[in-house]
Amino acid sequence: MSEQASSESVPQRRLVIRAVLRTDVGLVRSENQDFGTYTTPSEERDSHPGGRLLIVADGMGGHRGGATASRIAGETVKAQYLGSETSDVATALRESLSRANARIYSEAQSNPELRGMGTTTSVLAVRGDHGWLAHVGDSRIYLVRDGEIQQLTDDHSLVATMMREGLLTPHEAETHPRRNVLQRSMGVAEDVEIDVRGPIELREGDTFILCSDGLHGVVREHELKAIVAAKPSLDEAADEYLRRALERGAPDNVTVIVARVESTDEEDTSPFDETLKATQKMAAVVDESVRDTDKLPVAAEAAPAAPEGTAARAHAGSSALLWALLLVLALGAAGVWYYWR
Repeated sequence: MSEQASSESVPQRRLVIRAVLRTDVGLVRSENQDFGTYTTPSEERDSHPGGRLLIVADGMGGHRGGATASRIAGETVKAQYLGSETSDVATALRESLSRANARIYSEAQSNPELRGMGTTTSVLAVRGDHGWLAHVGDSRIYLVRDGEIQQLTDDHSLVATMMREGLLTPHEAETHPRRNVLQRSMGVAEDVEIDVRGPIELREGDTFILCSDGLHGVVREHELKAIVAAKPSLDEAADEYLRRALERGAPDNVTVIVARVESTDEEDTSPFDETLKATQKMAAVVDESVRDTDKLPVAAEAAPAAPEGTAARAHAGSSALLWALLLVLALGAAGVWYYWR
């Protein structure tokens, strides 16, 4: 009897995923057209598919278009997934990206300034001890496990296709003049083919890296792996990725989410560093159907407070001026009346 009570008192450990997000405009671009977001524990409690959602999108298409497309993608995927009526994660992911594609395309068709905009979208969903991926474009999701790194997504680019067909070597692809040409992206057509993969069985210690090509274009896979090994802290790893991209000129916007699978017996956890390091404010996209207040924070500068009594003095001064003006008018009217009399 005592042995049974002892075994029941042992807390049940479970897997959780903790993550940090960093984004930067880079050293060449004038605005940040990348977008990163995630779900929070409070949002996930009411979700039918459940689990944690991590999203990175890299926009393209003019001064406004790229930022608009990536933000619509991130916000719509998140809102659609959380509001999905299905408990099947793969189905919820596919429907979420499909809905986001339709919204971007519709917005581009109705607004000439946004015509032709599009975005990449890479999503990781984690529920329990399994993960699922959904992906369009050339942003990437990597898995670092047992000291090895694996790219889990396929680039939907011309150069990547040529590499898969044996027409280019990886070294040739790095400097190919058309390496940025995408064959598949969100929002440029009414429909898009979406890669969905999973479930993938997770292990404690697995580290995921979701990033735009602003990072993987200048920091190689072996470096990504080495940084994870050298920087056990997620914050340190994310900061080091950003530092290296900037050190190498950062010709594009840089966005990265670093996430790690951990084991815990805590009832409630705080899985995210919600302080995002960004150097570029992202343009807001207002859509009541996907309105959400948990977005990348934009710090607003508070107006300086007026010294005590300033408002009262201003009010008193304006009242005195008004009475003086009325007195002048009254005297003038009296003078005119006296003259005519």
